[in-house]
Amino acid sequence: MKKKGLLTAFVICAALLLFGCTPGSSVQEEPKPESSSEQTAETENNESTENSEQQAEPDEEGDGPGDTFIGDIGSADPDGLTITTEPEEPEKTDDKDVDLIFFMGQSNMSGAGGNASEAPHVSEDAGMEFRAVSDPTTLYPIIEPFGINENNPTGLHEYPGAKKGSLVSAFVNEYHRRTGRRVIAVSVSMGATDMTTWKTDGVINDVSGRFNTSVTWLRNNGYNIGHIYALWLHGESDAIEGTDPEVYRTALDDIMRPLFIGGLQKVFIIMPGRMIDYKDIVTKIVDMQKRICAESGYYGVATTILTKVSSEYMKDQYHYNQHVLNMVGIDAARAVAYYTEHKEEMIVYDYREGKNIIPDGVEEGSQDLEENIDLTDLDINQAY
Repeated sequence: MKKKGLLTAFVICAALLLFGCTPGSSVQEEPKPESSSEQTAETENNESTENSEQQAEPDEEGDGPGDTFIGDIGSADPDGLTITTEPEEPEKTDDKDVDLIFFMGQSNMSGAGGNASEAPHVSEDAGMEFRAVSDPTTLYPIIEPFGINENNPTGLHEYPGAKKGSLVSAFVNEYHRRTGRRVIAVSVSMGATDMTTWKTDGVINDVSGRFNTSVTWLRNNGYNIGHIYALWLHGESDAIEGTDPEVYRTALDDIMRPLFIGGLQKVFIIMPGRMIDYKDIVTKIVDMQKRICAESGYYGVATTILTKVSSEYMKDQYHYNQHVLNMVGIDAARAVAYYTEHKEEMIVYDYREGKNIIPDGVEEGSQDLEENIDLTDLDINQAY
């Protein structure tokens, strides 16, 4: 029995020597490449492990970020390590890719002769209103009368009921249809305002304030502003007062200059039309507006339709009905949309002169022209 025990012990020792093991050891697993989480843990705990057992060198072909990684390694979460290669920014969806347009001028821009019930509906995909005066904290659906809430007692303000329905809804629908872009519309208008009124400190500050508030709010709330335009329909009061056209031009530049500095890209001018009793009273102002557009890249012609519309479409001595305002909005949108799409001004038809207005730098015949509206045979019941 004693010999048998010695023999058994001898066999066990021989086996241990043969496999190079020691009592109490276990079979080792094949080393795995270090994960980025293990590498991060080693970096953070480097000081506490300096005196510990020497760690194995990381595999050069491991799964960690490596020396060529550019970015940030976020903290671990329950589902694993989050790695971002670029700084996170507020997500900009299609509905936040917008064009900011300011609707500026006097009573025909305000819509003193309009009718809200005859203006088209505007979807929220096509456009929204930003109320820079009454509630500069959110966007509102565009409804008529547009801008009825935007009254600043020290700047631009209307008497109750002055705004009845505008060209804005028709413009936004047509612009969106042609470009696919969403409009953020801002009201900057007041009836019976000549250039003397527009150049007062109160109005200048109000106009700049509405502009800056609109741009700042949109950008702070994750909106990408693709284009910033203004539509300008003005001149009747100065025509009645006999304002010198050069004085008018200087005043217009003074009003718009702070906005151009703030990022306004272009002003599109809707030429005013007439009074019932005085057909040609605004001619000198209109001629100056066309000259401004021809000589300055900051201005462009939107439409001249009002220079030829018959007085039967006027509600009173000065103001056009909703039928005409819808038509003007659509025609103006054609020119603005063309500029957005092609980066050049559109060749616009001069209804009073009966010929095309060729913008500077545009070759005649280089564009497919829009069909002119036959103003001699308008159907007052037709929807524009």
